Amino acid sequence: MRHSRWLLQLTAGVLAFSLIAMAIAQTGKVAPGNGPFERTWERTDRPVAALQASRTWMWGPEANTPLLYEPYAESPGGQRVVQYFDKSRMEITNPNAFDDGVWYVTNGLLVNELVTGRIQTGNNQFTDAQPAQVNIAGDPGERPTYADINTWSLRSELSRPVGSVITHRLDENGNQSFDQSLAQYGVTAAERVTVPGIDHTVASVFWSFMNSQGTIYDNGQFITAPLFQNPYYATGYPITEAWWSRISVGGVDRDLLWQCFERRCLTYNPANPAEWRVEVGNVGQHYYQWRYANGPVTPAPTSTATPTPSPSPTPTATATVTPVPPTATPAPPTATPRPACHPSYPTVCIPPPPPDLDCGDIPHRRFTVLPPDPHRFDSDKDGIGCESG
Repeated sequence: MRHSRWLLQLTAGVLAFSLIAMAIAQTGKVAPGNGPFERTWERTDRPVAALQASRTWMWGPEANTPLLYEPYAESPGGQRVVQYFDKSRMEITNPNAFDDGVWYVTNGLLVNELVTGRIQTGNNQFTDAQPAQVNIAGDPGERPTYADINTWSLRSELSRPVGSVITHRLDENGNQSFDQSLAQYGVTAAERVTVPGIDHTVASVFWSFMNSQGTIYDNGQFITAPLFQNPYYATGYPITEAWWSRISVGGVDRDLLWQCFERRCLTYNPANPAEWRVEVGNVGQHYYQWRYANGPVTPAPTSTATPTPSPSPTPTATATVTPVPPTATPAPPTATPRPACHPSYPTVCIPPPPPDLDCGDIPHRRFTVLPPDPHRFDSDKDGIGCESG
């Protein structure tokens, strides 16, 4: 029955996948669009691209879009610069903030939006859409979807006691059961998170990954260090408990453990090689197609090059693109992205006006300026902007 359903949905899934692939292919390989984005990508993913580490991508081999603007009330001019990757979206909400090397670049609360159908356009502003009918892992048509998390009220499930073995199974119709055969994998409830609106326990395999050390790239060299300077940086807090589900991956049914967080969904596949058992879902792909299904991306100049990454070392369960059907919720008109970098400033990323910016409004100094210089950073017309201050 499962395979019959999968075959019926495959045609639509392949068509939608082709549309996504064509859109991405038209842009070619896209580098992280500015210095902070490049630094963030390099920390975890340059070692994977350079085959210095064997583990899941945290962002992806390259960006899927150039730098874009998206509405955000608290950002300068009501727009913030973002860039989409397979796994997430990088964003700089306040470009004038102190760059601490960690939280200056954030990755969006995309899973929250996919689950609730509410697109965040400010700290307390939202545009209503519909929850995403997109499966979080596996082949096209598999369950659960982001919308299922909402429909099945999984965010309100009670937290699991720390130390308890996770044998909780969730089927394709949202039915819950216990399967003692899953105890063989030894996955336990490890870290309870209790903050306003959230009370869930992180599964041991995911908590270990979030606190793991490995090869990273920092200050021009590969070193061994924590992958994440804060364990919740990449994922945010958990919004579900961890569940086992029978999910088809490459046409083969497998028991996968999954858990969704505010920013990412993680999966654990016991059948994978040890270093690839924990994987990050393609939330960035899913979100971009859901939000902009009817709107093409507008390329913008990129200012910072990045080493050409090599292909992903191995196919993974969550690396399968989970396409959105053509009937996906259309993006609100106000959410159309626009270019984020003005070509007058090719070595840095500075948005076009409005608003009109002064040197005191930006962190850059002594950068190349080309005509027409709409912000008038090069007052003495020598081709160098903001030479003092």
